[in-house]
Amino acid sequence: MVTGINTNADITTSGKSNFIHSKQEDFKKNILTCVGMGTQKVMLCSDALMSYASPKTGESVNIYHADNYSKENPVYIIKGLDKYGNEFEKEVNAKEINPNCCSYNDMMILNLETGNASSRLESVMMFDKSGRDSYFDEADYTAAIKSLMKDFKTLGCWDSYIFMDKWLNDIWDYAKKAEKSQDIFTYYKIFYNA
Repeated sequence: MVTGINTNADITTSGKSNFIHSKQEDFKKNILTCVGMGTQKVMLCSDALMSYASPKTGESVNIYHADNYSKENPVYIIKGLDKYGNEFEKEVNAKEINPNCCSYNDMMILNLETGNASSRLESVMMFDKSGRDSYFDEADYTAAIKSLMKDFKTLGCWDSYIFMDKWLNDIWDYAKKAEKSQDIFTYYKIFYNA
């Protein structure tokens, strides 16, 4: 049974990824398979920036930088298996993610973008607080983080409280900067196309 999240230790923080985008035939060669629920298989890829699977639903997700990824164009690819065992692939731009209404997958992309990918246990606790079963269901993850912070404060776990506060502020700062850059882009697009 697979539990939790596996984050590769060699995540790059520069604008370029050390990941070489796998061709479809190479993709299946880089897959580790494990039993999830019953006979459901999960895909955990050793070349992904981040991989995780749910023993409850059988979903598995692997996150990569897209071929055209840059800090100005933070596009990620998520691949894996849905709860029915079907392969999926989706492209996500980190600048378009709203942490107040997004999927767990989107939050993990924001974690990669903000350098908080090592917060594995906290991410699992945040997912649990969201009340969602699927990594694809949208939730207010800032509310889930705040709820965790309240629990840590009540328990007197100040290290965890401070860590979560920094994590939340990193996510908000990134989202605000992304929103401003989108607003400027929209302004110029409207102005020059008018």
